[in-house]
Amino acid sequence: MAAAVVVADQLAKQLATHLLPADGAPVHLFAGVHLQLFRNFAGPGGHWAGHTVLISIFTVVAALGLVAAIARMRLDRTTAVALGLFLGGAIGNGLDRLLRGPGPLRGGVVDWLAPSAHGGSMNIADLALNAAVVVMIAGLLLSMRSSRADRAAGGAPSR
Repeated sequence: MAAAVVVADQLAKQLATHLLPADGAPVHLFAGVHLQLFRNFAGPGGHWAGHTVLISIFTVVAALGLVAAIARMRLDRTTAVALGLFLGGAIGNGLDRLLRGPGPLRGGVVDWLAPSAHGGSMNIADLALNAAVVVMIAGLLLSMRSSRADRAAGGAPSR
C-alpha cells in the first residue's frame, strides 16, 4: 500500500511540475476544483512556516519509526491499510522535502490539487494521509460495534 501511494504521488507530482503553469495560475476543472502548482515549505495546514529543516527531520524520524513499529506488529487488514496509506503519504511528502530544491531537507512539497478558490492545496500523499485517518476511525468504530455486539450476546469480546 505504501509503495503504491509513493509511486502514484511522485508520478503525479512529476506530471504537475511539467504540465501545470509554473507561475501558479489555476487550471479550472469543475465546480470550484482546479489544478494549481504550489510549493509548500510549511508543515501540515501551513503551520511551522520557516522551519523546513525541522519539518524534514521530523518527517524522516516519524517514517522510520513507523516502519520499525509496523515490522514488529501483527496487523489486521484495516490497520495495515491505514498504516500503509499513512506511511506512503509521509514518504511521498518526505521525498519532496529531502530531494527537491532549494536543497536537502529544505525542499518544498509539490501540491497541485486545489479543491476551492479560497486557498489550500494538496497532493496524493496528503489525500493518503487523510484517508488513513478515515480508515482508522472507521476500523475503530467497527471494532467498538463488534465488541458491544459480542457483550450483548454474552460472548467474549472479539479482538
